[in-house]
Amino acid sequence: MAKNIIVPPGISQRPVQYDSSQVSLETVANELALLQLGDFEALDFKIDVKQFMSEIQQYSNDWVDYLPRPNAFNNRKSLTITNLPGKTHKDSPSQAQAYVELGRPVTELEFNQPTDVYNSCDSLKPLLKTFSPLGRTFLINAGVGGHFVPHRDHPSMPRQSFRLAAFLNNCGPMEYDWIAETDKKLQIEMGRVYYINTRKTHRTISWTPDSIHLIINVPMNSDNVAKVLYHLKQRH
Repeated sequence: MAKNIIVPPGISQRPVQYDSSQVSLETVANELALLQLGDFEALDFKIDVKQFMSEIQQYSNDWVDYLPRPNAFNNRKSLTITNLPGKTHKDSPSQAQAYVELGRPVTELEFNQPTDVYNSCDSLKPLLKTFSPLGRTFLINAGVGGHFVPHRDHPSMPRQSFRLAAFLNNCGPMEYDWIAETDKKLQIEMGRVYYINTRKTHRTISWTPDSIHLIINVPMNSDNVAKVLYHLKQRH
């Protein structure tokens, strides 16, 4: 995969699919278990951000543009932690870019091969191994003005994965905004791992250089939902 495939407008606007014939009682139970958590829930994993920044330094020249568009500049880059078979951390984790290269839709769960970044970042391994095998997992490094426009992830039913996120550098209140729905600014603890309901509309923007966060697509199954519940920061 080329580092900077230019993606035509609209290519990532995948249609929402709802197929009730594929929705089992287990599917409904898993969705309800996550739904009752709320939209932004802290887990008991906390990443050592100083260790992470030391480990990621060796890849400082390997970040690639994330989802470049022909008609708009967006100051954001990525490093891939799990990728398609045969791809490396230098190949974009974007599904839309993979679609352009391969000529077919690519699922979150196809991005399941650990890269060098996975293998060398010991600070992330306790989290990553808990939910292994992973779906598409990657780091975003947003510069000043780097953003994601309002969007939803995985609004289909059933869905293949849900999302965890961790905020690892320059994501403080005056440095970075994650806005859920229309006006809910998430209160972020650096290094903390969160379950986030990304099926609801959300948008992000960085106000500083090197604002880094981690996105994990966790396969949607009962074992992984149970792990999220077990690892809640606030239990009883």
